Formats: sequence, C-alpha cells, structure tokens
Amino acid sequence: MLKQKRVNQFPIALVLITCLSVIILSGCSQQDKKAAEPSTEQSENEQTVIKPVQETEKPEPKAEAKPVIDPANAIAVIETAKGNIEFEFYANDAPKTSKNFILNASLGYYSSEKFHEVDELFIQAGSSIIADTLPIEKSDHPLVKGTVLMAKEPGASVSDGDEFFICKDAIALDEDYTTLGKVTKGLEVLDSIAKNDKIVNITIRERNTE
Repeated sequence: MLKQKRVNQFPIALVLITCLSVIILSGCSQQDKKAAEPSTEQSENEQTVIKPVQETEKPEPKAEAKPVIDPANAIAVIETAKGNIEFEFYANDAPKTSKNFILNASLGYYSSEKFHEVDELFIQAGSSIIADTLPIEKSDHPLVKGTVLMAKEPGASVSDGDEFFICKDAIALDEDYTTLGKVTKGLEVLDSIAKNDKIVNITIRERNTE
C-alpha cells in the first residue's frame, strides 16, 4: 500500500515542479523585457533636452538701386545754409551733360563744396572729388539771370564735367559753353550767396514731386 501511494504522488510533484519552473522562467523573461525597453520617464527626460532646430539666418535683402530719373523730368536742388536754389535741365540740348550732373549729384560729389567764385555776374562751384571733361553741347538759350552753365578752361574745346556756374545777371561770352539749365526757384538765394558759402548737398527729384 505504501509503495502504491508513492507511485501516485510522483506525477503530482512533477506537475508542481514544472509549474514552478514555468513561473520562474516567465518572471525572468518579463524582467529582461522590462530592462530592454526604455522607461517612460527616461523617454520624457530625453525629449526635454532636445533643442529645436535653429533656423539659418536669412540674408538681408539687397538695397534696391535708385531708379534713374529722366533729365527731362528732373529738378536739381542746391541746398545751402541760406536756402535752396532749384533748376531744371535742358535735357534735349545737353543730354550727356545733364546725365553726368545728375550722376555726380546722386553720388554726393557736391556735398560740402564751396562757392569758390562769386562776383556781380555769376556764382561758381564744383567738386574736388572728380575731374572729368565733357564735350561742349551748344545751344541758343539766352544767358540771363538764373542760367546754369558748365565751366571750362579758356580756349578749351571741352567743359569741366564737375564745375558749373549760375548767372546772376545777363552776360555775354566769347566762347561756346554748355548751357545746362535754368533756375526755377530761389533767385533771391542766388543773390545772397557769398564767396566760400558751402553747398550742403545737391539732390535730384522729379519735376512733379514737391
């Protein structure tokens, strides 16, 4: 009887051992899996230290080139401490000289220059920065008060591209000169200019812009 009883208990013990082994192995597998997977807390911490992608600096837009003002529609404004003198261009009769003067003025070449010649007939100024010459563009405009002409050396067949003078009265000239334009505003300022008074600047605006 004792032997028979032992035989019957053996399978039960075997089953218990097998179940216990399965449980232990399952627990180990769960621990290995948990160790292999990143924790939620770690994942969240990693996200907090990720820096946003920095945008590359955008290049500054290039400055737009100033539109070229047609000399036929341009007004030169001579700014002085005593007021402004404005003149329009004889663009059809002196196209090259008009464009050259507008260019020099736009580049600021007359800024802070002096009226180095002043008498009862004219005032004269120019730029010490440039020294170019231009062909003389003859015309029949009368040389009266307010007429703007380009200067030149006596007997020269070209005018000084940087020197100009403005008539304070009617004058007669023995040689050909380029008549650049005529004063439209500021004749009273023209009369008040003294030798060594400075040109603050010469700016160019369109005729219809006040």
